[in-house]
Amino acid sequence: MTRLWNAWMQWMDTEVDPRPLALVRIALPLCVLADLARLAQLGLLRDVFTPYAEGGLNRIESPHAVVNDWFGPDGAWIALSATVLCMTLILLGRWMRPAIVVGVLAYAQLGHIFPPGDRAIDRLIRTALLILLFSGADGAFAWGRKRRWRVPAWPEHFLRLFLVLVYTSAGIAKLIQQPEWLSLTADPPLLRILIDPMAGTLEPDFWAQFPDVFRALGMATIALELSSILLLTRWRTAWALGAILMHLGIWATMSLGMFSPGMLAVYPAVVAPLLRRTWFRTKPSGRVG
Repeated sequence: MTRLWNAWMQWMDTEVDPRPLALVRIALPLCVLADLARLAQLGLLRDVFTPYAEGGLNRIESPHAVVNDWFGPDGAWIALSATVLCMTLILLGRWMRPAIVVGVLAYAQLGHIFPPGDRAIDRLIRTALLILLFSGADGAFAWGRKRRWRVPAWPEHFLRLFLVLVYTSAGIAKLIQQPEWLSLTADPPLLRILIDPMAGTLEPDFWAQFPDVFRALGMATIALELSSILLLTRWRTAWALGAILMHLGIWATMSLGMFSPGMLAVYPAVVAPLLRRTWFRTKPSGRVG
């Protein structure tokens, strides 16, 4: 038991080049800002964040929307402004830790103000940001801050573990809700999803001619999700490349907002060894990165 504990502590105490984590720090808030910008572009900010009694869309009143209790109708705009400001600071690497604390709380308040819009990807991004709170993700690509050459590696490990939990639970949920994912005869659930007018973008009449393709892709999706434990092994980069292709496919064939970009935003921590062997190979004299 002592040997296992010592191995665990040695693994957690490893130090690494901070640039992959810094990319995660940049990508996560960028997804949030782009999502809010899209709402503004569509002219939906007022409809989404205005109380129903004053003409907004949401009739669900969350008891946890405390900014409305504190500031009344202006609470949503205060939470929105705080979210935008804090996400910008996180992206820039300035005052990262207080910005993450305030930004995650304000971002969560937006979810309580408009619960139908608080998606799983919003919660995943908030969780990933909280992991970065305890990291050295501001050790590189940070505005006005001196570059650090080594930071603790454990946040990278933790982000990979987090993704294992996300993918494994997604795969199990699919099989519990629709065992047809593994059927050789039933209508492939993946095809139904991709031609659904609410989210899919594929043309039904044409793609319905190829059910076997979607059965195979659906099985591959389940296999990928249930094999995500490989993220904790030396094969994590190979697994990640398959997952990246899956998310790019989702991005191209479905209208799910920032789901795929939000998931891919965590992947610099997953493929960090590959980044360090290629893009980040150059190190200053006398430094180990």
